[in-house]
Amino acid sequence: MINRNRLVGSIAATALLGAGLLSAAAPATAAPAQVQALNCGPATPLTGSGGHKGARVTCTGGAFTASVVCDKQGYQYRHFGNRAVSGGTSTVWCDLGAYVVKVQVEAT
Repeated sequence: MINRNRLVGSIAATALLGAGLLSAAAPATAAPAQVQALNCGPATPLTGSGGHKGARVTCTGGAFTASVVCDKQGYQYRHFGNRAVSGGTSTVWCDLGAYVVKVQVEAT
């Protein structure tokens, strides 16, 4: 009889504990991520002193990084510029002998 009471007591305690955990584990509501709206001017093409090509972009509305897709003899690759804050300029260069195919800006 004593063993049976202990078993019933432990089952009841487990049930209460489980119910308490379930009520404490209510799903949290996540706040929606805020999307930064960058306002960027046109990319300015650059030519370095050694003849290498690049671009610079100025944006407002949040931090950002410019990148360029470069082409060197049919091989395309991507270079990233510096991270800049709102109102700043990100500058990026291709390797010597390559040219800029596309300029992109990403919020960072």
